[in-house]
Amino acid sequence: MRLFLVALLVLLIAAPAGADEISTAVEVTPLAELIAEVESEIALFEVMTQMSFGQLPLPIVDLAVRAKTRLLRADAIIGFLRSRAHDTLHALLPDEVVHVVHDIDGSLNEAAVSTTLDASGVSSASVWAAEGIATEWLTFQRAIDRLREITEPNSPERVCPVDGPTTFRNEWAFARSWGRVHRGVDLNAELGTPLVAVEDGVVVQANWHYLGGRQVYLRADSTGDVYYYAHLEFWPKWLWTGTRLEAGDYLGLAGYSGNADSSHLHLGWMPGSDLVDLGNLQNAYFMMYELCL
Repeated sequence: MRLFLVALLVLLIAAPAGADEISTAVEVTPLAELIAEVESEIALFEVMTQMSFGQLPLPIVDLAVRAKTRLLRADAIIGFLRSRAHDTLHALLPDEVVHVVHDIDGSLNEAAVSTTLDASGVSSASVWAAEGIATEWLTFQRAIDRLREITEPNSPERVCPVDGPTTFRNEWAFARSWGRVHRGVDLNAELGTPLVAVEDGVVVQANWHYLGGRQVYLRADSTGDVYYYAHLEFWPKWLWTGTRLEAGDYLGLAGYSGNADSSHLHLGWMPGSDLVDLGNLQNAYFMMYELCL
């Protein structure tokens, strides 16, 4: 038991910061370092999936709860790692070959990767630059697949809140009108695109606000996280405080009600708030990266 607890402590300390703790754009990181970070998360979650809180002495329970919270929000952590790897590809490779490397089948061997790059139609210089990086990229992708395999059975079901084509970027803390800053992620979508519940939960508020327009707040069953949906064009008459929804259930249409000049869903994320707490808004970009891209 002592060795088990020491291993958990070491893994939790060594694990990368949770994605809910990241509020600004990340710096470019070598793929080898990102692979090591993914492997650290894998080691932590392998321990977590085998742990029973009943086995722990009281002084260690808080440590276990912190680790369990990481597991419940694995989507955000995976999205955080994936987005950083994508940034690295853009920093290291010409634009013409980034999408080719990004879309390479993870089951291919090195020879097949070279053949894929040669057949892509990009310049020979770009192919030469991409070959070594593509091998590391495949190693990273396989590690991410393993991380998903471990976490999915032990994490709540989550889906992209926009049930249709969407584009977005990390605009956390960008300046807005009247001296405000942006505290969410804007998922661009055509007017009338269906919006759905990110995960199982209950509506804690559905109302109109001059900034958010038609807005809905959904509290997740798994963690007490509150998701804020703003600028809806419409929500159904049966949706009000207390309405229960499952992941993927319809809750309205994308629009630009309130203070918005184009159709999109502004999604806010309040980890562990249980009730609406706008002071606890955190960056949902990395979770959306995993769920929507």
